[in-house]
Amino acid sequence: MSFVKLTEELDGQTFFIVSEDDCSETSFGYVVEPRGTYNRFFLFPTEEDAGKYVREHWADYVEDDPDEAIQILGAENLIRWGLGQEAGPGSVKVKSLKEWLDLHLDCWDEHFESVFEVDTVSEDLEELFGFKPTIAAIM
Repeated sequence: MSFVKLTEELDGQTFFIVSEDDCSETSFGYVVEPRGTYNRFFLFPTEEDAGKYVREHWADYVEDDPDEAIQILGAENLIRWGLGQEAGPGSVKVKSLKEWLDLHLDCWDEHFESVFEVDTVSEDLEELFGFKPTIAAIM
């Protein structure tokens, strides 16, 4: 039986049954949709990998849907960044879009609704992933 076990409860449970069909690879980890739950786990081997995933997510979002990115980031922020001035949609102000994207390397957990430590995954999933997950992030 394939499973993911968290160190803390999520919706009253820590143990989630998962099949290989419930897993899909991302650039820095795996997305897992356990049976019998509406939760979707983003599993990462390290916090660094989680940060790289979130940074890449936002970079792709800006590139793939610039009109929506303008709505989310704000035209005023983008103009100020273009002028090399400090701006930003969050509490930290930076001087460019690249600097804003890089913030996600350290503040990756703010991208997710909840973050959990992974206690254990079944051996077959660890073999499939090619790593032992330490982080489960929920959107």
